[in-house]
Amino acid sequence: MIYQPLHPGEIVKELCVEATGLTVTKAAQKLGIDRTTFSRLINHHAGISPEMAVRLSIALGTPATMWMNLQRDYDLYKAEKIRKKLKVERIRATANQ
Repeated sequence: MIYQPLHPGEIVKELCVEATGLTVTKAAQKLGIDRTTFSRLINHHAGISPEMAVRLSIALGTPATMWMNLQRDYDLYKAEKIRKKLKVERIRATANQ
């Protein structure tokens, strides 16, 4: 069974707002982004881009790759949930190409 990973924004919210007592506006300022961008991330309406991963890495002292891996795992989980709905045909190599 595949576990459902947390949206990375949930982890960002915990580390940047809940654990620190910062407001959303102040946390966004510290990351060098606008409040709307930060709010979209922590409310699961946006994902973590490579640039955001670097910003979080600098602000939190974490590896940027960790943030990208969390986003990848979340995105792949969501994609796997719709696997049966996808209209895809198997591609096989044949001797007579």
